Amino acid sequence: MSKANKTINVDINETKNSAGQPISELMVGKDSIGSIRELEDNKFEVINLDQDVFHVKSFDEGVTTLIKHFNLHH
Repeated sequence: MSKANKTINVDINETKNSAGQPISELMVGKDSIGSIRELEDNKFEVINLDQDVFHVKSFDEGVTTLIKHFNLHH
């Protein structure tokens, strides 16, 4: 028997890292689930809470990757 689908509210906070580069941090409630940084056009770096690094082609794909990882391990 499967669980019922549960909606989650995800907020995106724009911040800067120590080098001054813009980073988008994804939050579920008050907890961060990871960050996304644009490396160049059509290339983004996604870092989850386990410090795993993923390279994706779009910002939306990065958001999807973080949410999938959060749902799988939370």
